[in-house]
Amino acid sequence: MPSQTVLLVEDSDFLTAHVSETLRSEHGFDIETAESAAETRSVLEDGGIDCVVTNYELPDETGIDLAASLAEIGGASDVPVVLFTGNSIESLAEEALEAGVSAFVSKSSRASGDMNVFANRIRLAIQANE
Repeated sequence: MPSQTVLLVEDSDFLTAHVSETLRSEHGFDIETAESAAETRSVLEDGGIDCVVTNYELPDETGIDLAASLAEIGGASDVPVVLFTGNSIESLAEEALEAGVSAFVSKSSRASGDMNVFANRIRLAIQANE
Protein backbone atom coordinates (compact mmCIF):
# COMPACT_ATOMS: atom_id res chain seq x y z
CA MET A 1 0.00 0.00 0.00
CA PRO A 2 1.43 3.41 -0.93
CA SER A 3 2.18 5.80 1.89
CA GLN A 4 -0.55 8.31 2.76
CA THR A 5 0.33 11.98 3.08
CA VAL A 6 -1.05 13.90 6.04
CA LEU A 7 -0.89 17.67 6.35
CA LEU A 8 -0.55 18.54 10.04
CA VAL A 9 -1.73 22.09 10.76
CA GLU A 10 -0.42 23.10 14.18
CA ASP A 11 1.25 26.28 15.43
CA SER A 12 3.03 24.66 18.39
CA ASP A 13 6.54 23.63 17.40
CA PHE A 14 6.63 21.01 20.17
CA LEU A 15 3.37 19.33 19.14
CA THR A 16 4.27 19.54 15.46
CA ALA A 17 7.58 17.78 16.07
CA HIS A 18 6.14 15.15 18.41
CA VAL A 19 3.04 14.28 16.39
CA SER A 20 4.87 14.35 13.04
CA GLU A 21 7.64 12.06 14.23
CA THR A 22 5.26 9.55 15.83
CA LEU A 23 2.87 9.40 12.87
CA ARG A 24 5.84 9.04 10.52
CA SER A 25 7.95 6.51 12.45
CA GLU A 26 5.26 4.44 14.19
CA HIS A 27 2.48 4.54 11.59
CA GLY A 28 4.17 5.10 8.21
CA PHE A 29 2.49 8.34 7.18
CA ASP A 30 4.27 10.93 5.09
CA ILE A 31 3.87 14.20 6.99
CA GLU A 32 3.81 17.76 5.72
CA THR A 33 3.24 20.64 8.10
CA ALA A 34 1.67 24.09 8.10
CA GLU A 35 1.25 26.65 10.86
CA SER A 36 -1.82 28.54 9.65
CA ALA A 37 -4.98 28.22 7.58
CA ALA A 38 -3.48 30.42 4.85
CA GLU A 39 -0.39 28.21 4.61
CA THR A 40 -2.65 25.13 4.53
CA ARG A 41 -4.59 26.45 1.55
CA SER A 42 -1.33 27.08 -0.30
CA VAL A 43 -0.12 23.51 0.33
CA LEU A 44 -3.48 22.05 -0.70
CA GLU A 45 -3.43 23.90 -4.01
CA ASP A 46 -0.35 21.87 -4.94
CA GLY A 47 -2.26 18.59 -4.35
CA GLY A 48 -0.93 15.29 -3.04
CA ILE A 49 -2.49 15.51 0.44
CA ASP A 50 -4.65 12.58 1.59
CA CYS A 51 -5.84 14.08 4.90
CA VAL A 52 -5.62 17.35 6.83
CA VAL A 53 -5.21 17.15 10.60
CA THR A 54 -5.80 20.61 11.98
CA ASN A 55 -5.66 22.22 15.36
CA TYR A 56 -8.88 23.99 16.31
CA GLU A 57 -7.12 27.20 17.33
CA LEU A 58 -4.97 28.53 14.50
CA PRO A 59 -3.31 31.96 14.36
CA ASP A 60 -5.55 33.21 11.55
CA GLU A 61 -8.87 31.34 12.03
CA THR A 62 -10.31 28.16 13.50
CA GLY A 63 -9.81 24.67 12.13
CA ILE A 64 -13.57 24.54 11.57
CA ASP A 65 -13.41 27.68 9.39
CA LEU A 66 -10.54 26.07 7.50
CA ALA A 67 -12.53 22.87 6.92
CA ALA A 68 -15.52 24.85 5.63
CA SER A 69 -13.32 26.72 3.15
CA LEU A 70 -11.77 23.65 1.50
CA ALA A 71 -14.64 23.33 -0.99
CA GLU A 72 -13.33 26.53 -2.58
CA ILE A 73 -9.91 25.02 -3.29
CA GLY A 74 -9.70 23.02 -6.50
CA GLY A 75 -8.93 19.39 -5.69
CA ALA A 76 -9.16 19.89 -1.92
CA SER A 77 -12.91 19.60 -1.44
CA ASP A 78 -12.65 15.82 -1.05
CA VAL A 79 -9.67 15.84 1.35
CA PRO A 80 -10.88 14.66 4.77
CA VAL A 81 -10.26 16.90 7.77
CA VAL A 82 -9.54 15.60 11.27
CA LEU A 83 -9.95 18.21 14.01
CA PHE A 84 -7.19 17.95 16.63
CA THR A 85 -8.20 19.94 19.69
CA GLY A 86 -7.70 20.49 23.38
CA ASN A 87 -11.21 21.98 23.57
CA SER A 88 -14.30 20.02 24.47
CA ILE A 89 -15.22 18.02 21.37
CA GLU A 90 -18.89 17.94 22.38
CA SER A 91 -19.17 21.74 22.19
CA LEU A 92 -17.64 21.82 18.70
CA ALA A 93 -19.14 18.70 17.12
CA GLU A 94 -22.24 20.06 15.41
CA GLU A 95 -20.51 23.07 13.87
CA ALA A 96 -17.50 20.96 12.87
CA LEU A 97 -19.59 18.27 11.17
CA GLU A 98 -21.55 20.91 9.25
CA ALA A 99 -18.22 22.37 8.07
CA GLY A 100 -17.09 19.00 6.74
CA VAL A 101 -14.87 17.71 9.54
CA SER A 102 -14.60 13.91 9.23
CA ALA A 103 -13.27 12.98 12.68
CA PHE A 104 -12.09 14.39 15.99
CA VAL A 105 -9.03 13.71 18.12
CA SER A 106 -8.53 15.09 21.61
CA LYS A 107 -5.04 16.43 22.30
CA SER A 108 -5.26 15.55 25.95
CA SER A 109 -5.79 11.84 25.48
CA ARG A 110 -4.40 11.10 22.01
CA ALA A 111 -1.28 13.22 21.56
CA SER A 112 1.01 11.02 23.57
CA GLY A 113 2.41 7.52 23.43
CA ASP A 114 2.13 5.53 20.23
CA MET A 115 -0.98 7.39 18.98
CA ASN A 116 -2.69 4.24 17.69
CA VAL A 117 -6.20 5.70 18.03
CA PHE A 118 -5.10 8.96 16.38
CA ALA A 119 -3.53 7.11 13.42
CA ASN A 120 -6.58 4.89 13.08
CA ARG A 121 -8.91 7.90 12.88
CA ILE A 122 -6.75 9.35 10.11
CA ARG A 123 -6.76 6.08 8.16
CA LEU A 124 -10.53 5.70 8.53
CA ALA A 125 -11.12 9.29 7.35
CA ILE A 126 -8.96 8.65 4.28
CA GLN A 127 -10.68 5.33 3.51
CA ALA A 128 -14.13 6.90 3.83
CA ASN A 129 -13.22 9.40 1.10
CA GLU A 130 -11.66 6.95 -1.37
